[in-house]
Amino acid sequence: SEEDSLESLADTQAFDWPDMPARGEAWQRPFNIALLGSATGATLLLTTRNATGFMRFVRIFLVWPFTIFSALAALITYISKDSPWLHVRVHSEDNTDFQISLPFPAKALQQALRVARTNAPNDEVKEKIDAAAELLAAMDTSNLTDPLVIDISDEGDSVQVYLN
Repeated sequence: SEEDSLESLADTQAFDWPDMPARGEAWQRPFNIALLGSATGATLLLTTRNATGFMRFVRIFLVWPFTIFSALAALITYISKDSPWLHVRVHSEDNTDFQISLPFPAKALQQALRVARTNAPNDEVKEKIDAAAELLAAMDTSNLTDPLVIDISDEGDSVQVYLN
């Protein structure tokens, strides 16, 4: 089964490419959404600066966190614009589709895997973490001129994970 997964990594011909964003474009949509959220939050903060009662509560506990989260998301997205992005597409048998694209902070993920390995409850989990660390190292050191693709099909559901 390991040979099959390696073959699926190498075989990118069967992968469905239609809406795969290019590396230079993957960051733009999340950045624009986060920037819009920041601007909306800032506008709400300015218009409710003299709020009292319930609106003051909403301003402090909803609008401020939303604005800060949006600003941080915009900053992280902009900083990650030149780094590889991890894209996940899920298509289930009942025609439910889900897509997400995230910046791929390889260094942070490697550090998280090291911490997870030291806290792993048994050797089986440690082996899985080691395998993930090896795949992560391969992803991080590749030049990514062609996307690295993992295509998984199970009982009519399809998951495609690719790094670009």
